[in-house]
Amino acid sequence: MLRIAKLEMRLKKGSKKVSLIATFSLILTLLMVYQIASNGVRLDEGIYSSNIPIEHRSFTISENPDITIGYGKVYLRGDLKSLSAFDEFRKYLREEYNRWVYERFGEKAFPVLVNLHEIPTEVKIAFNKSFKSFKTPQEITTPKAVETPKPVETVKTVEKTIETPTVAKKPVKTEMKYVTPENLQPPILLEKFVYAFLFVMPFYFIAQVYSSSFMEDKVRKRFDVILTVVSAKEFLIGKMIPYVTFGLVISIAIATILGKALIALLLISILILMLSIDSFIVFLSRSYKEMSFVSVVVTLVVTAYLFIPAVFSFIPMSKLSPVTLLVESIEGGEIDLKYVLLSLLHVSLMSFVLINLTSNSFEFMYTRGLIEKVVELTAKLTDKYYKVFTFVLLSIPFVLLMELFTLAITFPLRNYIFPVLIVLALVEEFFKGLFIYSASMNELNPYVSAILSASGFFVGEKLILIPLIPTNVLSLLLLPLLAHIVSSLLFVLAMRWGFKVGLITSSAFHSTYNGLMLWMLLK
Repeated sequence: MLRIAKLEMRLKKGSKKVSLIATFSLILTLLMVYQIASNGVRLDEGIYSSNIPIEHRSFTISENPDITIGYGKVYLRGDLKSLSAFDEFRKYLREEYNRWVYERFGEKAFPVLVNLHEIPTEVKIAFNKSFKSFKTPQEITTPKAVETPKPVETVKTVEKTIETPTVAKKPVKTEMKYVTPENLQPPILLEKFVYAFLFVMPFYFIAQVYSSSFMEDKVRKRFDVILTVVSAKEFLIGKMIPYVTFGLVISIAIATILGKALIALLLISILILMLSIDSFIVFLSRSYKEMSFVSVVVTLVVTAYLFIPAVFSFIPMSKLSPVTLLVESIEGGEIDLKYVLLSLLHVSLMSFVLINLTSNSFEFMYTRGLIEKVVELTAKLTDKYYKVFTFVLLSIPFVLLMELFTLAITFPLRNYIFPVLIVLALVEEFFKGLFIYSASMNELNPYVSAILSASGFFVGEKLILIPLIPTNVLSLLLLPLLAHIVSSLLFVLAMRWGFKVGLITSSAFHSTYNGLMLWMLLK
């Protein structure tokens, strides 16, 4: 592996373009991280102008100002930007006045002072009477499942915190920890994207250079020579080593500047996932043109999986994405260890599977089209019954990735939930059906394969999501297992008319089951 890594470094050492991109991305990343660590992300800095200096980050001095201040009056241009500038200036004056009053009289000058407190979301599901057919109603209808924090405790905490009688004696400018209700501003979601994108962006460049180098080796058929000396897995890991090392340097630098060791671990896991995905893309592609097309589609899916959940960080499911934990770590929040392990397990499992799939498929890398390669590869993997169960189980991280992407792009259709359920059912049934179909090509009994595929999918799904499943529904998990088995058997029955017919049939049953369960929950 080290010989391959040295060879890769020698090949890239002579490329001025690669060296320039690497150096530029490293310097740019460190500068951005230092700026964020020092001043934070200020999306509204300098967006308005005035004719005199205003001690607010949103205002700068201009000869053609948005607002003109003079003789105790404020003059506007009359356009929307000028009106927005005036609104911001008015809020600034209120904040300064409140701060002055607070410094002089303390909390006695304000009848109400508030602040934001993040309360961890705990998913609890309460079932109604329609579920009495299940034999555990006392476990399901426990009133503890809908308990919420008492507001009185929060008020007591506030009262203790704002008791600062010495504030009024300080002549210097004091930051108010608590504000009046009209000045309370919730966190801006866009800042989360800025944080995450700036830190992950260099890894896109590294992955792009890696995939181009890998594709060049394939086109020039260097594999034919190299694989006579080392194994396919050694070649693949050895080729990744220089890029992972460079990414590790960036990750450690970012973590050092921000003082968060966890950030380095999350970032390097993202990079390894990107390199693993690009390796598999090169395997699927027959030319640079085909690789570019597949790479754009896959990058879109992976980007949605990484970034979209960060917006909904209050939902436990979002913890599957390492970017969600990355943002929470940057913001100084406490991160539960189980969520860190869950996210790293999810990402590492995908990387492990992709590396092994790529290293075991070099024998037909130059032949067949994209779809044919996927079918041939799964057929190679499912020549035994236990392998059907195992590989369906290992496919769960990719199913969750696709489902998170589906939820991201169908979010505008949240009022039309049933089309979304159909798409989610298609994703799950595709992965289950693919291994059943491939096993039948190896003359394995399709009905046995269907039961094993359904069981493997159920076990893998629940193993990854077990920290996110409410405890009061664990007793009902046999019902989805039965639904998976029935949908898989329906796929086998319809598979005689082709894979597509089987997929449509099983997906129709699966989406109907999901819709029925949702209707019973919401009834």
